[in-house]
Amino acid sequence: MKIKSILFDLGNVIIKFDPAIAEKGYSRHGKFSKGAFITYLMNSDIVDKYMEGKLTSSRFYTVTCKKFKLDMKFNEFYKIWNSIFYPYPEMEEIVRSLKSKYPDIKLVLVSNTNEAHFDFLKIKYDVLSVFDKHVVSHKIGFIKPRSKIFREALRIAGGIAKETFYTDDRPELISAARVLGLRAFQFTGHEELKKQLARFNILI
Repeated sequence: MKIKSILFDLGNVIIKFDPAIAEKGYSRHGKFSKGAFITYLMNSDIVDKYMEGKLTSSRFYTVTCKKFKLDMKFNEFYKIWNSIFYPYPEMEEIVRSLKSKYPDIKLVLVSNTNEAHFDFLKIKYDVLSVFDKHVVSHKIGFIKPRSKIFREALRIAGGIAKETFYTDDRPELISAARVLGLRAFQFTGHEELKKQLARFNILI
């Protein structure tokens, strides 16, 4: 099977992140139990709405500060919000190699993210400019595992499911993608990704 497009998740695939960094930063400005902010960031309706573009950055700041009793200004809040990311050089190299060696394969980023994070990442990590397209939840109004975000990625890539490779670190999102017929594989590290791609004669 010839692969014509590759869809990549962003967080902990292309760029690493650790929500504990944000919790530590915010703990200096408010009072909440250990683990509470991590749970909020990773699994809350409020953050989901922000990722779906249903809350502005201003509104999200206000709601979050109220919830955790944070005494801080807007810019301070988002400096900590964006501090969770750090590079994954091996994955950056893989993306650049794919673009160079296989220029006919469309590279598409498919991410549950939010306005502040994505604006920050586009400036901080130029590997994002290597992708042909970005399909990001806050712009299209849906988060994974909703099928609509995968269908939009396929539409933008101009491909069909069985000719599309997808990698994501979350197994439930891999399952959702497979339901639609994508060649989806859980991301567990850059070396394993190379092996998965090699199954389709994509050699890095």
